[in-house]
Amino acid sequence: MEIPVISEMHERRTLAVLLFLSLLIIPAVSVTITGRPETVSNGHPLFVTITNLPDGAQFSLLVETTYDVSPNTEFQFQMSQFEMPFSLKQGSITATLEGTSQNRLEVKKEDTIVSVSGKSTDGRFTTTKSYDITAGTYDYFRLSGTTLPSARSMTTRFQVTGVKQGPVDSEIGFVVNGLPSGTITLAALVDGAQVLYKTIPVGSGEPPLSPGQTSSPGPSVSQETVSFLSVDEAVKVSVPLGMRISIVKVPSSGAPEGMEVITGPYAIVPYETVFSPPGEILFSPGKTEAGNNTAVAFFSGDSWILLPSVVAGNHVTAPLGKGGIYALVRPIGIVKTQNIATETTMTATVTTVTASQITAAASPTPKAGIFPAAALFAIVITLMAFGIVKRK
Repeated sequence: MEIPVISEMHERRTLAVLLFLSLLIIPAVSVTITGRPETVSNGHPLFVTITNLPDGAQFSLLVETTYDVSPNTEFQFQMSQFEMPFSLKQGSITATLEGTSQNRLEVKKEDTIVSVSGKSTDGRFTTTKSYDITAGTYDYFRLSGTTLPSARSMTTRFQVTGVKQGPVDSEIGFVVNGLPSGTITLAALVDGAQVLYKTIPVGSGEPPLSPGQTSSPGPSVSQETVSFLSVDEAVKVSVPLGMRISIVKVPSSGAPEGMEVITGPYAIVPYETVFSPPGEILFSPGKTEAGNNTAVAFFSGDSWILLPSVVAGNHVTAPLGKGGIYALVRPIGIVKTQNIATETTMTATVTTVTASQITAAASPTPKAGIFPAAALFAIVITLMAFGIVKRK
């Protein structure tokens, strides 16, 4: 009996359909973010180039500066002509200054100026404004105030965060003003993953240790450490003296099985940094009491690892071996609250001129990269298609 033969035209159509389907199920390539130039001078621009950033991604950009100042003098640092190529829905702008006594944050776009001012506590001031960050050119993001009487250098941190809406490929740019010498560190995270961490010398380069970072005895008598605080002061990280890190709050990556996150998660960047000897991470959960079952967890790859933790009062500490994502967790179902009679808060004055704020819902966050099962399925379809041709 003669076996029917598939016509050449039918084979070609089948091949085209299968190849088209295989392309549909392969997600977009991973996000890439780069910063340039390698060095910059006061009054010159910096650029952050972004490729393949999908809508719905949780995007964070941290700009951290460290530079020399004179004691008890006025200062002003600003990012002028700040080009924001996309919008950040459910966004926020956070500014932190260390080594100061008086502080002011100003954001100007066209005829709208939003300003926040206040006094420092122990030489540190932080403020957060939550609103949608629209695309366009901002005249400036300005940080100014008065340095401490004991200040020799200071650190400023400026962070924008939100759900990205806009072009897939774009570029953020701004002009550096008020920074004759020092360093600028750029850190960009997408859905909690570090995509960029780069330190750019300004002028003559590296300044001395910021007064906002404190040295203290480390794990051994001879080991000195330097400490860094998160913006909300819920996390303190101590690492060997001479090392520099940044702390950025990131979206939740779930929790260890049977547990829930009560503080965090936080990204310790750069992720590739290894601390030798190990540093220490300390969580202070605030009103949520840290019980005996509370622990620090480290997110490694696609799973959480519980670290050996020590609970002392309302503080939880654990060893810090490398950069990455950390959170404070506890077993599900344990609810403990701490009644606090008095709270000390930072006083700030907020001024808005012709402010217009529109809140929009965030779209679901897609994941970058190729999902293994989908990629495998695409390969199988392609092989099947070529198998049809080979039989001909």
